[in-house]
Amino acid sequence: MRPLLRAAAYVPTGTFEGARVAGPDEDLFTELVTALELVQPAAPPAGSATDVELVAPYPEGSDWAFGAVFGSDVAIVHTDADGASLAASLTAAENGSGPDCIVLVCDGPLGERAGAAAAPSGPTSDGAAAFLFREGEGETLAGFLGTTRAEPSAFRAAQELARRAGLAAREGWLGDWNFDPSAGRVVDPRQTVPYRELDTDVVSEGAYVSRARYRESLASRWNFLADRCPRCSALTFPSRGACRACGNREGLDPFPLPREGLEVVATTVIGPGGQPTEFDPQVAAFGAYEVVLAEPVPGVRVTLQLADAEPGSVRIGDRVDTRIRRLYPLDGEWRYGRKAVPRVPS
Repeated sequence: MRPLLRAAAYVPTGTFEGARVAGPDEDLFTELVTALELVQPAAPPAGSATDVELVAPYPEGSDWAFGAVFGSDVAIVHTDADGASLAASLTAAENGSGPDCIVLVCDGPLGERAGAAAAPSGPTSDGAAAFLFREGEGETLAGFLGTTRAEPSAFRAAQELARRAGLAAREGWLGDWNFDPSAGRVVDPRQTVPYRELDTDVVSEGAYVSRARYRESLASRWNFLADRCPRCSALTFPSRGACRACGNREGLDPFPLPREGLEVVATTVIGPGGQPTEFDPQVAAFGAYEVVLAEPVPGVRVTLQLADAEPGSVRIGDRVDTRIRRLYPLDGEWRYGRKAVPRVPS
């Protein structure tokens, strides 16, 4: 048996006509990854095995991205995004044995769900959930799973499971199981959906980064995983196979940097005309954006675009969290990276 260890729900902070909606830089992948990071705050050790079940309309050709998130290959099973599939996946995970199993649930963001209109006329609630099962002692869900089978939405089935079982208030149930649909920043999907559906077959007019170069050290950048030098103790981020301080290449140890609570040490607002060309569509659609320089630990600084907040709203000394979000379209795909988001009180 693999009882439930933790469960986490993520609901975007945008709101439209009383419902939650995804922001312009959110999509199916970013919502799933955010739920995953809530349920598993630290990246798993290198070489550790994890089974993943995706109860979501996620394309199999993009499974490589979850390999980068985990820092290694993972066994992924794809199922339909409905209540019956969710119940079946949770049952199989609970009754199984072996390595950890994570069931990831998402119906897909506005404008990207199967059958969704390209220009929606009304709001649609978005969200993702993650269930982590591990051999040992823990909570069982078998008695509550029947309530999820009739629900056509997998994420709403997950919410209903938590509500009916009275689980959301228990320790180990993290994130947005109980959220106010009307509270949040206003996001108009009639503006954000066209941006998310931009033509990705564009060529950079600035400092071009090839697909191979982009994917190089992706696991380090996405997971905030630095190298610690055994000779001089310096931290190198992102990982580059050599110490930035002394050049040593031997015995470098992976060192996880905090992904939440980073201290802002500098900030600037990029106005129209000051952005790299890759961000031209973003600026054309939404105007200026803010960039912060933040420290996850003393001596390591990262540059992050601010999301989910108005430009100029972050000050030096503030704390920010980070999330994997869309950056810009290039070479037939969207590029992703970490962005800063307003600190969520613990």
